[in-house]
Amino acid sequence: MANKNLQQKYDAAQERVAELEKHLGLMKNELDGTIHRLIFEKTPGGMAVISLTGDIIACNSEAAMIMGCTPSDLQGSDTGSFYNNPADREHLRSRIKNDQPIRDHHLSLTRMDGSTIWVSVNARPIEYNGKPAALASFFDITEHRRALKEIELAEIRFEALYTISEMTNRSEKEILNFALEAITKVSASDIGYIYFLNRGETELTLHAWSTSVMKQCAIERNLQGQSVDGVGMWADAVRQRKAVIVNDYQNHPEKKGYPEGHIYIRNHANVPIFDDDRIVMLAGVGNKDSDYEEEDIRQVQLVMDGIWGIIQRHRSNAELQAAHEELEEKVKRRTAKLEEVNQELAILNINLVKKDREREQAKTALIRYERIVATTPDLISLVDRNGVYKIVNNSYLKMFKKERKDIIGKSIKELVGPEVYEQVSKANMDKALAGETARVESWLDLPAAGKRYMAVTYHPVSMDGNKIDYISVEARDMTDLKSNEEALRVVADRLALATNAGNIGIWEWDLATDDLHWDQKMKELYNVGPDEFSGMYEAWKSRVHPEDLVEVERQLATCIEQKGHIDFEFRIIHPDNSIHVIQTAGLIQTDSQGIPQRMIGVNRDITKQRQMENELRRLASTDPLTEAHNRRYFMERLTAEFERCKRYNTSMVLLSLDIDHFKRINDTYGHPAGDEILKALVTLCKITLRTTDVFGRVGGEEFMAALTQTNIVAGEKTAERLRQLIEQESVKTHGHSISYTISIGITEIHEKDETIETLLKRADDALYKAKNSGRNRCVVI
Repeated sequence: MANKNLQQKYDAAQERVAELEKHLGLMKNELDGTIHRLIFEKTPGGMAVISLTGDIIACNSEAAMIMGCTPSDLQGSDTGSFYNNPADREHLRSRIKNDQPIRDHHLSLTRMDGSTIWVSVNARPIEYNGKPAALASFFDITEHRRALKEIELAEIRFEALYTISEMTNRSEKEILNFALEAITKVSASDIGYIYFLNRGETELTLHAWSTSVMKQCAIERNLQGQSVDGVGMWADAVRQRKAVIVNDYQNHPEKKGYPEGHIYIRNHANVPIFDDDRIVMLAGVGNKDSDYEEEDIRQVQLVMDGIWGIIQRHRSNAELQAAHEELEEKVKRRTAKLEEVNQELAILNINLVKKDREREQAKTALIRYERIVATTPDLISLVDRNGVYKIVNNSYLKMFKKERKDIIGKSIKELVGPEVYEQVSKANMDKALAGETARVESWLDLPAAGKRYMAVTYHPVSMDGNKIDYISVEARDMTDLKSNEEALRVVADRLALATNAGNIGIWEWDLATDDLHWDQKMKELYNVGPDEFSGMYEAWKSRVHPEDLVEVERQLATCIEQKGHIDFEFRIIHPDNSIHVIQTAGLIQTDSQGIPQRMIGVNRDITKQRQMENELRRLASTDPLTEAHNRRYFMERLTAEFERCKRYNTSMVLLSLDIDHFKRINDTYGHPAGDEILKALVTLCKITLRTTDVFGRVGGEEFMAALTQTNIVAGEKTAERLRQLIEQESVKTHGHSISYTISIGITEIHEKDETIETLLKRADDALYKAKNSGRNRCVVI
């Protein structure tokens, strides 16, 4: 009986133990599930357990939020519908099946609402509920990629504009073709075109379409002389005299359509290019993947303004060079002609000496005169009081293509014709008969000789010294000389037109007297009135910027010494204290012994061009939102400082800063508020850091600072001072007062560091540790 009771107690105890073990197992499973949920939900970023067939077994709320749905909608979904590129899915599945982890893999996904995002994925194979699966964590990097794209476009813009500034020696066609491809790149467009406008802004002439358009468009491309009033809305930028954006071309109410074979237009932007108040070109881009914005207009405008400046300079230089060469050629021909005339005069002088000896032997003055004039190239004749020819020389016969017998005994009126006689000869003969020497220069239409420019002198001749018996008529054919003078005047007018069009001033410096001769454009460039410039070298020196004067005078002295040429830039100061940049070019002219006599040259105001280039350099190195240095510039400076520290064994501290919970700020208050937070952070960093320190924005909310000539103790104090300052500040924006904190990773350069990569890695590791330690703190590694 006792054994039976004992057995019953034992059985009851066993049942109780079984109940307790079962209860303990349930409690353990519940505890494990609670721990699992806490880890799953609190892990930063999206996390999901995915079967090898691609089904989502479990996910956290962050993963659902990234994919634009709820956890219940996402759980059980097939991941195959999310991949934009099927190759990404096969690549990830292959690595998981081969038991290979996936780290920081970037891919494009389609969210539940149809929008596209980019994510960074990390995954590894696991066993879940006894079955093989993959544990994946991923982060939304769409904004990061967009920021990288903006940086890439900024670099493309800078490189394009820098290349444009170096293209002054290229042909205008090459310059425009480069510009065409550049504006499509800087606006991220698929197509582009450039038109020229006539002076009245009534007609458009196509330069070219971009290469992508030429490949896609089947219509005739020789679009010359298009009327602005006769074309569609792509010329609205000319009619409205401002840039025009059309982001929904196909549904635009003013759309007229386009010819068959024309490329399909999704959206486009047109930018008019001005020269003062006149539109000279129309640049257009189209078929961008996203909507066009004012930033696209600004970038296209920057490129095309630079292009127009280069084209103006190119055209001015070409016209100036052509005019200079033409003028030089005219001068050479005139010099050769003068040398020929001098040779003829030398021969004539010899003949005159010879004739003088013969004249001494002549019996009468008339015979002596006849022999002399027979050999002169000028037309010499002797007429009586009635204008009848008594003597004519050989040149006279040659001019009128007659024999001597056909002229002697005839009157001037019969030879030159009634019209020339009445208009020119008669009045001057009357003066000579009155005892006065008369001279006239005029175009004369002569029989047989045609229209000639003649210089004619009428000398009274007296045989006895009392009465005027004859008139000696000397005529010189100056047609070629007159034509050369008119040609030189045309060249001078053309040169003046070219210099005015190119805003180029011409100067001449007399080295013997120190006198400077300026044309009107030079006075405009230096902002002096007609009577304000003394014309002396010292007066010009007073306008040169003091910092440039020594180099300018050195350049001039070297040019004079070497008898060469100059081509450099310097600054001048206007009376209103404004500073302008002048580009000058000139050369030395010497005498026959090679001694420098004068320097001639040109000046051109390139202030706007240099300002544009400086602005482009600033844009290329500056983050457009915060005005901090951008990643590219910061990395260049950091590399230079790193190499300097290694070379001279000096210290440097690197800070890696990140705004805590920045995504939460954006999600709660909106991206505009987030932008204000970024700008406020940059302002406080600039206040705290020294001017010798290098500071820049290297990511979305990520910043770095290189503290030069600083050890780790001082660097940590600076970082802590900055952290406390930001913790105490708040940003008032969009109706909210937002407080925020930052985490800072700190490291210093080590002797074993061979490249900046190890330094950057330590700074990032220190930042990561600061965030994982609770944020709003500084950590040193």
